[in-house]
Amino acid sequence: MKTSLSIREAWNDYYRKDFVRLLLVFFVTGVVSYWLFRTFVAAEQVDEILAQLGESFEASGLTFDSSPRDMMIALFVNNTRVTLLAFLLGMIPLFIPYVFVVINAAVIGLVAMLVGFTGESVIKVLVLGILPHGVTEISAILLGAAMGLSLNRHVWKKLRGKETDVTFKALLFAGVKTFLFIAVPLLAVSAVIEAYVTPLLLQ
Repeated sequence: MKTSLSIREAWNDYYRKDFVRLLLVFFVTGVVSYWLFRTFVAAEQVDEILAQLGESFEASGLTFDSSPRDMMIALFVNNTRVTLLAFLLGMIPLFIPYVFVVINAAVIGLVAMLVGFTGESVIKVLVLGILPHGVTEISAILLGAAMGLSLNRHVWKKLRGKETDVTFKALLFAGVKTFLFIAVPLLAVSAVIEAYVTPLLLQ
C-alpha cells in the first residue's frame, strides 16, 4: 500500500480519469443548461435573473465599479474557495464534487442564454469573454473536483470494507500539494486574465 504520492503519481493514478469524466460532465451540462434556459426562460424573466446574478456577484465582492485589482482579488478568492471545497468535501461520501462542476457549467449556460437574449453573439462572448480565463479556471476547478473524488472513492471503499492501494493520508497530502502548486497558480493566472485582459477583448 502506498504511503506517499508525488503530484505526478497522484495525477496519473487517481486524478486523470476523473478529470476527463468531469470535463465531459461539464461540457454536457453547459450545453444542456443553455438549451433548457433558452427553452423555458421567458424574455420578461431576464431582468429578474440579471438582478439576482448581480446580487450574487456583489456578495462575492464583485461590482460593476470594482477596480481591476479588486476584481482580480475577489475572483481569485472566490474560485480558490470553490476549488478547495470541491476537494475537501470529497471526504463526505455523497459525490459532492460533481455538484460543483454541474453548478459552474450551468452558470456558463445561463450566461450564454442571457447573452443571446441581449442580441450579442454567444460565440463571441464565449471565445473572448470566457475561454481566455476559462481554460485555467475550469481546469483548476475540475482538478479540485477530481481530487475530491479520489478521497470520495477511498472513503466508500473503507465503508464497504474493501482494500485500498493507498492510504487516506497519502491521498490527502497529495491533494494538498496539487492544490497549492497546481490549482492555486492556475487560478491566479485566471484571475489576472479575467480582470485585466477579458474586458479589453470584449470592448
